[in-house]
Amino acid sequence: MPSIDDFKCNKCELSFPTGWGGYMYVIDDSGKRIHCLHPAKDHFVDAVLGKNASKELIEARTGFNSHCICQSCLKQFELDIGDDEKADSWRYYYAGTGRGCIIRRDERKCPYCNSHDVKTVLELVGQTCPKCKEGTIEKIWTGDIT
Repeated sequence: MPSIDDFKCNKCELSFPTGWGGYMYVIDDSGKRIHCLHPAKDHFVDAVLGKNASKELIEARTGFNSHCICQSCLKQFELDIGDDEKADSWRYYYAGTGRGCIIRRDERKCPYCNSHDVKTVLELVGQTCPKCKEGTIEKIWTGDIT
């Protein structure tokens, strides 16, 4: 199981949400993405899609929003960029049916300034901070494991 981590710059105040770099969601009938809180992700999927939802429906209507930052305007947001992100292998378990198929629903593009210079928090770990340009983005284990 993945650990719960903090993500932040070791020189400035830039930080990202605690967790795994994103979260699983399920799409309701109106098209809204509902955050599936861990460890009850199956409860959220059942509540939205029904207890007898087919594997095909679950795969079609679940995904994983990655925590992202625009390196041009420094706004933070979530995108479902699927296999476009090199992520930990456990993510395939949390999205869809666990068959290793993640659907990409969003373009890698900032919703604020339309820049394509967007990185996920997991892609930034070990890289130079996009804000201060001096520090490094670190992944810090909180001690919690899910």
